[in-house]
Amino acid sequence: MSGFIGGLIVVFSAYCCGRALLPTRHALSRSRYEELTTSILLGTGGLIVMGMAAVFTLGTFSFISAATLSLATLIVGGIKIRREWSCSHHLAPCAFPLPQRPLMLLLGIGSVAMTLAWPLNEFDPILHFGLKGKLLFAGESIRGESFNALNGEFGRIMTHPNYPLGLPILEAWSAHFAGVWSDRWVQFPLAFWSFSLPGAIAFGMRRFGERAAARGALIAACTPILYVMNFLHKGVQDFEQAGLGAEKMLGGRGDLPVAAFIGLAAACFLRANKRANLLAGLALAAAVLCKNEGLAMVGVFAIAAGLSWTINRFEANKHSGKAIIISLAVFTLCAGSWLWHRTSLPAIDENYTEAMSIENVIHYFQEDETADASPINPKLYGAEWSDYSHWRPARIGRYFWNVFSDWLSWGLLWLLFAIGIFRASQDFHGRTIALWVIGGLTLYALILLVTPWFLIALHQKGIPARLILHLIGPVAIVAAWPSRKDAFME
Repeated sequence: MSGFIGGLIVVFSAYCCGRALLPTRHALSRSRYEELTTSILLGTGGLIVMGMAAVFTLGTFSFISAATLSLATLIVGGIKIRREWSCSHHLAPCAFPLPQRPLMLLLGIGSVAMTLAWPLNEFDPILHFGLKGKLLFAGESIRGESFNALNGEFGRIMTHPNYPLGLPILEAWSAHFAGVWSDRWVQFPLAFWSFSLPGAIAFGMRRFGERAAARGALIAACTPILYVMNFLHKGVQDFEQAGLGAEKMLGGRGDLPVAAFIGLAAACFLRANKRANLLAGLALAAAVLCKNEGLAMVGVFAIAAGLSWTINRFEANKHSGKAIIISLAVFTLCAGSWLWHRTSLPAIDENYTEAMSIENVIHYFQEDETADASPINPKLYGAEWSDYSHWRPARIGRYFWNVFSDWLSWGLLWLLFAIGIFRASQDFHGRTIALWVIGGLTLYALILLVTPWFLIALHQKGIPARLILHLIGPVAIVAAWPSRKDAFME
């Protein structure tokens, strides 16, 4: 019971933090559903950023740090909530028709419940994140041997020492308030990604009116991979074997929070408001603090925004350049402590800065992939190894096509995205978000081309689907983009 209460305190702290950060309802219109979900996501990002700053300053994350930061967010957020209590008439009406509301509620509550029902070992971070969370909870310093890894005759202790500390901080935060580490309840603050993402998309699309907000949220919420990988590919067998495989996408798995924060960043950027641009920068920083791929996506965003502004400077809003600078400046400020600390950590196995060389790219375009990097005998991969080309570009192309054509996991998302590109490209913000998606897909394909890992092994672990998931928010926004005659600009 104490574990549940500890997790609940962290979630409520996140909600209050998000409410404190959101502009007034008059400045940025939203429905109560959009306000709730965006506040949870935004506040969780705020807690991660503040927690990382505390860890960087103190070396570890103590109960005093957790209590102080939570108390501050509860006070400031509580004051903001109290002030807006009597301003409910400023809330925009719910965007969903009455028949759709139970569906959204069911999907949201169900995703939270399933996250808590499945054991922690069902999720990717048992070593990458859970171990770091336990170390923080135990008072270990991030500058000590435990976090910097040991190398030698017997290999390494930490699998990925340069993995960010965002999720471990949330886990340790929850455990501090519970007074004990609970593999079940430290997941509680991690259970709201799937619940909140559709609402954040609706918040961004609110710029175009209620119909666009409802369409964006519905497209995101009804994309099955937001809740589970390989949805119904084996019937109900995946659910019967929960805890025994790697098919689940919920909760603590590190790819889903990156997706949620990138979706939030895209939504805030879309609102074309100075305060929203600040929040977009915070969301980008939170994505980076959840997983290293977030940093790559921030770089792609910067390039996409710059390219979009350059394509037609006269069509873009005159303040658009300032919006990009504001978002990236806030990102740098919020993520700076982690990025500075990261320079002191070893990049084991996956140093893509070095791997992304012209020599490597040429090599994999000229040579077939060998099985040297395979963790198991390649014969055990069956047809995946023997019946298909060993040329990496061909294999990567097939993997990406499998994602785009997997109707059970992705639904109609990619088809709607392809249609929406033509509408979104007429607007600076829409063009930026569309280029963000295209650039992200291109970068991930290039990373898979030069990765030191055996490609088939990665595929069996859900790559590239787990990487492409990071872009689900921007994809849903482009897919829901209204036509010119339907658009209502706030």
